[in-house]
Order: sequence, then C-alpha cells, then structure tokens
Amino acid sequence: MRGGARFFILLVVAAAALASACVLLAFGLPLLARGALGAGGYVAGVALAALVSAIVSGRLLHRGVAVPVERILVAAESLRWSGREPGLPLAGEGGATLPRAALAFERVAVELVEERARLAAKVGELTRANEELAAAQQSLVRAERLATVGRLAAGLAHEVGNPLGAITGYVELARSRLPPDADPELAGALDRIAAAAERIDRTVRGLLDFARPAAPTLARVPLGAAIEGALRLARVQPRFRRVDVEVALPPDLPAVVADELHLQQVLLNLLLNAGDAMQGQGRVRLRAEAERVPEHGAARVRLHVADEGPGIPAADLGRIFEPFFTTKEAGQGTGLGLAISQHIVESFGGRLDAGNGERGAVFVVDLIAAEAAP
Repeated sequence: MRGGARFFILLVVAAAALASACVLLAFGLPLLARGALGAGGYVAGVALAALVSAIVSGRLLHRGVAVPVERILVAAESLRWSGREPGLPLAGEGGATLPRAALAFERVAVELVEERARLAAKVGELTRANEELAAAQQSLVRAERLATVGRLAAGLAHEVGNPLGAITGYVELARSRLPPDADPELAGALDRIAAAAERIDRTVRGLLDFARPAAPTLARVPLGAAIEGALRLARVQPRFRRVDVEVALPPDLPAVVADELHLQQVLLNLLLNAGDAMQGQGRVRLRAEAERVPEHGAARVRLHVADEGPGIPAADLGRIFEPFFTTKEAGQGTGLGLAISQHIVESFGGRLDAGNGERGAVFVVDLIAAEAAP
C-alpha cells in the first residue's frame, strides 16, 4: 500500500477511535458522577471501545477503499502513456491518493477518447483498403476475360473471316446476275443472306476491337468537344433522331486526359444505348462536374449520362459490362459495346460505372482532369 493511502487510512482510523471515545465519555460521565461506574472500569471501557473502533474501521477502509484505489492507480499507470511521450507528469501528480485517483480516471478517459478516434481512423483505412482490393479483384477478373476473348477473337477472325468474305462475294455475284424479272423471293433471300453476313462481320470486328484495341494517344481533350463530336454521329442514326439531348457543363470544367476519337466512341455508344432503351424517343441528360479526390490529391471529371428508359434491372447491374451480355432483343446487339467502352475508359486511367437514377439508367464516365498536363 502506498504512503498516501496509508496516511489517509490512519487519519480515518484515528478519527473513528476519537469519535468512539467521545461517545463513551458523553454517556459514561453521568454514571461516573453518580458513582454507578468506577473510574478504572470507565477508563478501560473507553480505551477498549476506541481500540475496537480503530481496528474495525481500519480493516474496513483497507479492504473497501485502499485496495480498490491502489488497483485503480496501478491500472491507470499501465495505460497512461498509450499515446504520449513518457515522463510528463500531470498537475497534482505525487499528492494524496484520492486526488491522484481522480486524475488517473481523467487521464484514462482522455486516452480512451483518443484511442477511439485512432480506432475510427484505422477502421476507415481498412474500409478503403477493402474497397481497393475488391476493385483490384474485379480488374483481374476483367483482365482474364479479356485474355479469353482475345484468344477467341483470334481464332474466329481466322476461321470465320475467309468463309464470310467468300459468302459476301458470292451474294454480290448472284445479285449482279439476277435478271430484271427475277423472283422477288429469291432477291429477298439474297438480301437476308447479306444482312446475316454483315451481322457476323460486325461481331467478329467487335471481338477484335475488344481484344486488341488500338493504343490510345492521350492528350488534353475538352469534354464539350468530344460530346459535340459524338452527338453529330448519333443524330444521323434513325434510332436517335427523335431523342432530345440536354448538355450541362460548367464553364470552368477542365479538360480531360483521353484519346479524343476513342472518347467519342465511348460517348456515341452510351448515347445510342440510351436511345435504344427509350425506344428512340425521350430525353438524354449529360451533366459533368469536377471533383478533387482527397486521398490522391488529383482532380477528376465525372460525366453523367442519364436516360428516361426503364433502367437496368438489379440482377443485371453486376453483369452489364461482361462481354456478350446484352438486354436487347436477339439480333439487336452483340453485347460488346459496353465492354469495349469500359476497356477504353480504363486505358485513359478512368472508370465507367452503371447505375439507376430516378427515371432510368445512369452511366458515369470518370476521367482524370488535365489541369496539370502541359
């Protein structure tokens, strides 16, 4: 037991003994005055009562106060320097036991608050690390799919390309030799053969573009110019002529790091998909903003492309960028457009995400701002 606690207990024991003696003196003096109690017995009783009171109070104080306070002080001392430089005593340290215990409690409370803040920061770091690991895992899965599709595309280009060219050539030869009064059913059959061959050719070319895209030439690209170029190409498509487009770009929006032609290809694909989702009639909204990412200290430009279609079913959100996955009717798409677009955006150092807004689907093109580019 420490000196401060021992001194405190001795004071309390002495006070208890003195109180007991005073009580006996108050009750015993009248008896002593009437001769009902002898002087020797009276003094012995007072002394015995004071001794018993001192022993009992000392024992109770030791077990009920001194030992718990001592344990608290020892525990507080073991925790006190968890986040500080040792050897810096607080005010009042080295004084009486109970004030020191109060200081220890306050010190531990401060340490616990600081530890809670540190723990919250660690949890935030672990959460961000888990998100980055999940993104890296998805990127590895996509890379494996790219490798698989690349091997498939190389084989298809070799095995399908030459016969397909022959089919197209024979169809054109047959058309050129049809007499003016030929059976319309025969001419229609040749048209259907040519359309089927063209669809196969688009699929093969899409596979090759997806598996072996041309290396982008990155430069400063004004996003407004890329959008204008994509809109010019989209508006000549019959399925897009009745679609209204609303573009909202801040006047101080920085340029982005991209390949302008490839970026136009991505935007054109998103615009045409939006037109298809709305059955060729509705409004597409393009909205952009610049945002600085704190953990990287770099500025990003995010372009939102929102349509008024039925949106993307929840079950399809995780597969929307998979090669050959499409929600269109058979014969209306190859399922490669979004996969190619995502691959292009990632080659710029950006991201392409899909989700649902209030009325339809929303695609977000996240690009690096070119504010620091020469």
